[in-house]
Amino acid sequence: MTHEEIKKLLAKYNITTLDELEYCLSAFDSNDECLDDPEYNKKNCMNSKCYEEYGVPDCRKIVEIYNKYFQKDIKTKKEFIDYLVSVVNKKRSSVENYMSCKSCNQQIEKGIQTSLKISDSGFKKDFCNNLNIKFSYISLFQTEYKSIKQFLNKEHQVTSDTYIPQYKQSENTMTKDEEKKLFDISHTSINIFQTHLKNEENLKGSFSYLLNLALNAFDRNLVKESNKILTIIATLYNTSYFTKEYLQLKAKIHSYNKEDKKAIEVLNELIEKNQPNIDSETYNLLAASIKREAMEEFEKYSDETILHEKLIKAKDIYYTVYKLTNSYYPALNYIYLMKITSYIQQEDKVPLIENATNIWKNINLVMNDWWSFIANIEFLLVTEHYEEALSELANHLSDLNQLEISEFNLFSTIRQLEFYSKFCDDTQIKLFIHKIRGLQH
Repeated sequence: MTHEEIKKLLAKYNITTLDELEYCLSAFDSNDECLDDPEYNKKNCMNSKCYEEYGVPDCRKIVEIYNKYFQKDIKTKKEFIDYLVSVVNKKRSSVENYMSCKSCNQQIEKGIQTSLKISDSGFKKDFCNNLNIKFSYISLFQTEYKSIKQFLNKEHQVTSDTYIPQYKQSENTMTKDEEKKLFDISHTSINIFQTHLKNEENLKGSFSYLLNLALNAFDRNLVKESNKILTIIATLYNTSYFTKEYLQLKAKIHSYNKEDKKAIEVLNELIEKNQPNIDSETYNLLAASIKREAMEEFEKYSDETILHEKLIKAKDIYYTVYKLTNSYYPALNYIYLMKITSYIQQEDKVPLIENATNIWKNINLVMNDWWSFIANIEFLLVTEHYEEALSELANHLSDLNQLEISEFNLFSTIRQLEFYSKFCDDTQIKLFIHKIRGLQH
């Protein structure tokens, strides 16, 4: 779904914060749930609606999901009650009432239903973070589920059985068991994923399985773990297996570790293998590494002529990719380098800003994640529309899923702006960098 479609859907249900979205999940109607409870006959209510109308989540929903995915050693409701008592500031009797609906009609009639609410805890945070990765909240509004079991059965089947790995090599595809293993290891919270990657048994398998594991780790900013998996691949397989995806990931890790000379060597090797084809991502990565290597050499040797030559080379690569793809990423980087090289050569910036504005009008940009969102703001900064950039950040940052804004997202954005600010000594840029730093955890 597009960013605009999601906003429209959330507006329909008057959802403005993540807390409200979590509430919609916990308050979702589950009419037949009580029938599954061993203590059903002891209850004074017919179903869980008497809780949910007052905003009290039905813990029987939570125990099903938590048992199924996150806490395998909790097997019974009693064990789950024991667990809740240990992590929340509530008496055991309140937790038991909360779990089983005992006397809930009387409690609500007396106006003390709030005493049954479980306070926020690490458990709730972990649960919500995991659920956000495992399932799509959107399906709760698109399908009329009659119970949480129906929701779990349908959504788990969709996410597991139709899971498509990022990469499949035709000569060495993963088995179904490996695909399932990859899904179970990767599609959980980042802490659990990191724990899975410490288990040596999870680091054994086909080239495709291991590469997917490395790609998933890098995407979640587990760079050391991703590099370890690439080392295992290099040990187990010969160079004929080193595909485009493998070499691109290797270059990204070198770049992340500030080893841009090595990244450039890897990417040139890849370009040599793929000639005469032009792969946009490979060329974007190459231009980025050339740019960073140029800056690193300039800081060591202060040779402005060599710096200018290398930045022009990177700029020309970005321009080639932009003309081929009409994508915002190479366009923005071309604009950045066009402005920087003009500063070095002391050229008039007015026509450059006009040129940049014309380019930006014609690119394909749908703001649906951090990268596309911040790209538009960076364009406003580089073209010196500072107030508008600050306004965009303040007014629309909350539209993004905060869980998907990683440390790597923020690190990369700050690195780009700091690179620019070294040449364009601008107080406004430095203030903006400070604001982005404030988003880091």
